[in-house]
Amino acid sequence: MANAEEKDEHFEEAILQALDGLPDHSQENITVKTPRVFHFDRENNIQIMEDLPNSLDLKNFLLSNLSHGVSESSGRSLGRSLGTWLRSFHHWGSNSEQAESRSLFAKNETGKDLKFYIYYSMLIDTIATFPGILEESRGLFEKVKNFAAAELKKSDQHEDFGIIHGDFWTGNVLVADFPLIEQSQTKLLVVDWELCQIGNRALDLAQMIAELYEAKLFRNVDCGIWMIDGLVEGYGPLSEEMAFRTAIHVGVHLVVWGSRVAGWGSQQQVEEVVKVGRELIEQGWNKNRAWFERGALRCLFRK
Repeated sequence: MANAEEKDEHFEEAILQALDGLPDHSQENITVKTPRVFHFDRENNIQIMEDLPNSLDLKNFLLSNLSHGVSESSGRSLGRSLGTWLRSFHHWGSNSEQAESRSLFAKNETGKDLKFYIYYSMLIDTIATFPGILEESRGLFEKVKNFAAAELKKSDQHEDFGIIHGDFWTGNVLVADFPLIEQSQTKLLVVDWELCQIGNRALDLAQMIAELYEAKLFRNVDCGIWMIDGLVEGYGPLSEEMAFRTAIHVGVHLVVWGSRVAGWGSQQQVEEVVKVGRELIEQGWNKNRAWFERGALRCLFRK
C-alpha cells in the first residue's frame, strides 16, 4: 500500500512539474493561469504552490452577491477568457514539445477510470432514483455508457483527443473575492489537476458548461448563461461531432451531479434539472441540431 501511495504522490508531482511550463493567458484585462509550484516535499507529501489571496472559487462567486453586479459584457468576458485559456491549454498539450507530458498523462488510468465511473456508471445508477423520469431512457443511457467506455481506449492520435484537465468546473477556478468591475485587472487560477489525463476535449468544455448552466437553472443567475456563451466563443468553432459530444456530457452531468449535490435547490427543481439533462442526452445522441439551435446551448453550433 505504501508503494502505491508513493507512486501516486510522485505522479502528482510530475503532473505539477509538467504544468509549470504551461504559459499564462491574458485577454481583456483577465489573466488565466495555473499555480506555480515552488517546492514539493516527497517525504512528507507537502506542496508549496502559488496562491490567490482573498479568493473564492467561481461557483461560490456566482452564487454570492458578488455576481449580482456583473454586467453581461463582463460575464461574457470572463467566460471568453476561460474559453481561450482552455483552447490554448488543449493546443499546448498537442505540441510536439509535450510528447513527454502526453506520455505521463496517458498513464493516469486511475483518474480515467474514476471519471468514467462518476459520470457514466453513475448515470445508470441514477435511473433508480428517478424512475418516472429516466426509466424509459435506460436503453439509451446504456448506449451512451458503452460509447464513453469505448472512448477510454482512444489515444491522443484521434481527433478531439489529447491532454485534458479532467475536472474543469467552477469549483476548480479561483477568483478574487471582490466585485468584478469592467476594465479592472482580474486573475483566475485553475487548480486541482489530479485527474489530468488523455481524453476527449469535449469533457472539459462540457463540465464547465454544465456547472454554469446549473447556476442559471437552480438560482436564475444570468451570469451563468453569459459565461457559457463567452466560454464557447473563446474556445472557438467546434466540429459537429465535438458539439454533440459536449451536449451529451452536459446532460450526463446535469442528471448525475445536478441531482446529487446538496443545497442546489428544491426537489422539484432537481427533477426539472434531471429532465433537462435527459433531454440533452437524447437530442445530442440523435444529433438533432435544429433542436439545439432553438435552445440555451445553441452557442455550441455557432459557425
